[in-house]
Amino acid sequence: MFDLPPFRKNELDRLRKDLFGDMFERMNQLFDPKEGATSFLDSFKLDVKDQESQYVIEAEMPGIQKENIHVRYDKDHLVLSVDQREEKEEDKDYVYRERRVTSMQRSLYLPNVKEDGIKAKLADGVLHLTIPKADDGSTTRTIEIEG
Repeated sequence: MFDLPPFRKNELDRLRKDLFGDMFERMNQLFDPKEGATSFLDSFKLDVKDQESQYVIEAEMPGIQKENIHVRYDKDHLVLSVDQREEKEEDKDYVYRERRVTSMQRSLYLPNVKEDGIKAKLADGVLHLTIPKADDGSTTRTIEIEG
């Protein structure tokens, strides 16, 4: 009645691997002690406080040298980036190695700040930033309607 070719088990396996294989492999990396969650979600954690006259940001930068941290303010965005490279020692007999190239970036929308007043300090693996707010000059006033 129907001329359908038989669907074999190996074809089902191939189809399943094509559809879900990469997704399951990425999920398994989260629990692999050699890979870990940091390779899957490679970024630094930060807290942002909005105080009356300034923003205060604390970003965790454990093991990152000061010269490898870059901070810039560009078009209402504060951009924090890290570019750190560990020297390779090919002649060493490593069994397990986690130190590697680290490159991360975060961008925060922070409008109306005094760019020349931004201060940054690195202490105990935490980058502390104080960003003074600019006086935007806006005031509220009521407009009377004529007529």
